[in-house]
Amino acid sequence: MVTIEQVKHQCRIEHDDEDVLLAGYIAAARDHVQMHLDRTIYELAVPDDDPDGVIDNPSIDQATLLMIGHWYAHREAVSESSMNEMPMSTYCLLQPYRNMGM
Repeated sequence: MVTIEQVKHQCRIEHDDEDVLLAGYIAAARDHVQMHLDRTIYELAVPDDDPDGVIDNPSIDQATLLMIGHWYAHREAVSESSMNEMPMSTYCLLQPYRNMGM
């Protein structure tokens, strides 16, 4: 699971002023990743009643950090021309874990 300390390192933040914002980004990114994968991410073990669950791993965490870094850097986008796409590497890291609905 991604921590605020990891996010601060990723975004080169050296203060605590935005910890609440960063915690929100972590929660939103985790939610977005789970929706993209169509799977629930578990920290240590997948429960027996969730055949599609996945255990958190470095690729999922790195994709989450890239997503949060992108949101942090581009949080003021207010028009279509000022929006930047999510880094392709985010989705490349997630693709092997995506449930494709077989």
